[in-house]
Amino acid sequence: MAILNERLTETVQRALNRAVSLYLFDPNVSLIDLGLRIRDSQGQKLEEELCVRVHVRQKLYAEAFEAFAARYPERVIDPKRVGFVVDVPAGNYHVHSWPWWSWYQPVPTGPRGRVFNPMRGGISISNALKFGYGTLGGQVVERETGVEMILSNWHVLVDSWSIRPGLPIYQPGQGDGGGAQYTVARFTRHAMDQFIDAAVAELTGPRSLINEQLGLGPVTGVTQPVLGLIVTKSGRRTGVTSGVITGIDGRQVMTYAGVQRVIRHVVHIAGTPNGAQVSDKGDSGAWWLEQETRQAVGLHFAGSDLPEYGLAIAMPPVLDALNVDIVTSPQPVMTTPIRRVEPAIR
Repeated sequence: MAILNERLTETVQRALNRAVSLYLFDPNVSLIDLGLRIRDSQGQKLEEELCVRVHVRQKLYAEAFEAFAARYPERVIDPKRVGFVVDVPAGNYHVHSWPWWSWYQPVPTGPRGRVFNPMRGGISISNALKFGYGTLGGQVVERETGVEMILSNWHVLVDSWSIRPGLPIYQPGQGDGGGAQYTVARFTRHAMDQFIDAAVAELTGPRSLINEQLGLGPVTGVTQPVLGLIVTKSGRRTGVTSGVITGIDGRQVMTYAGVQRVIRHVVHIAGTPNGAQVSDKGDSGAWWLEQETRQAVGLHFAGSDLPEYGLAIAMPPVLDALNVDIVTSPQPVMTTPIRRVEPAIR
């Protein structure tokens, strides 16, 4: 598939904004973005036709749609009201951290759920208050001070509206047996007030963090997401997976710690033609990289299972909101022995 580098014209942007104003808070709408037309229910057949896409949790057909349109005419997605070509794909999206109640259904720790020294992107992490786990995204530095930090999602490093800076961060995460003895960083700040599910934590423990994505190699830079781009990530739950960017500049409403929040700069990722898995719960915080260059494209935070999709937040606005830069230089590997303390209950 050819990469579409089409500039967002004033007409297209105006249509996207109009769709957002009309439909974003509709309870059946899960995402609004600009992207390629999706031709099948599994998201595998794409057309290089630029559309304003209004994703819905449930699609209605025939008599069911007619009854809905008669009762709620204002909720019918109408291209004439949007002022541009519209596609209405199905997708029900949820954040992708491994949930706190996962101890009822334990998952084997696996190679990514162990202690890493040095640490790198793609491994297990959590905060001190959350039993589950997410993914350590990678290494960044504060622009003014050069302080080294971990970049992941707000719902991985914080996940509470009452938390102040200083919350301990564990590697591995609590869902993988981590605890206070595995504190490696402390939460510093987040970007939720800028409509971005992202946060950083300053390194505080004895272990170092290096520029490497487990199974992929070092990150070489940052680039903007574009339609048709083949991307890959290293996530705690699903390991190394790949996909294709089908949507950009998305906006959606998600529930975080019981509060609905608008998320912007959403990137939509579908599976490659072989139909392999894109992402799953536990991959939140992973970095999507351009497959050929390993430049960071987006911060994974959510997805759906049927169809199989992943959602990321475009990496450039993430970095600007948090005032950090990705580390791209190689670093020497220095290790400090870490004694694993097995939890009493798994």
